[in-house]
Amino acid sequence: MIGQFCQSCGMPLKDEKDMGTNKEGSGNNDFCINCYKDGSYVEDVTMDEMIEISIGHIKESGILDGQGVDEEQMREFMGSFYPSLKRWQN
Repeated sequence: MIGQFCQSCGMPLKDEKDMGTNKEGSGNNDFCINCYKDGSYVEDVTMDEMIEISIGHIKESGILDGQGVDEEQMREFMGSFYPSLKRWQN
């Protein structure tokens, strides 16, 4: 599972606690727990809304502090990366 990303928000799926859940409660290898629970998406959002939510989480976490990446660069990257994720391909 290491190296996989949530197919909705792009969050790295590092171990089982990060995985979303299917309807019957089993782990879902495609989505994280923040995006997918009990067999459905947690929020009904557009791809652009998900990008803004993700930027907010990244800013809160401080992951990119001191990395020389600003909010607009994150938005541009996500705008090119998210369309490759399963949730946003349709």
